Amino acid sequence: MSRIINRPVEVTIGPDGVPRAFRDRGRFVRISHVLDHWLETGRWWEQEPERETYRVVTAAGGVYELTREIPNGRWFLYKSYD
Repeated sequence: MSRIINRPVEVTIGPDGVPRAFRDRGRFVRISHVLDHWLETGRWWEQEPERETYRVVTAAGGVYELTREIPNGRWFLYKSYD
């Protein structure tokens, strides 16, 4: 089961360009590894930006999707998995 969250977060990127941690509502969350990574074009006909998405596992064992809007670099905690 998953839940859409879609709120802005601060993301720490490693030297390889991959997310290493994120800060959500004042809580620092360390990422242990990336499960998947992909690009989405969005609904370009509605001016949605292209997004880069990472499905990650946190050090505490949570699974989340982080998305970055390509044009402006803003990050979002998009989804959590139970």
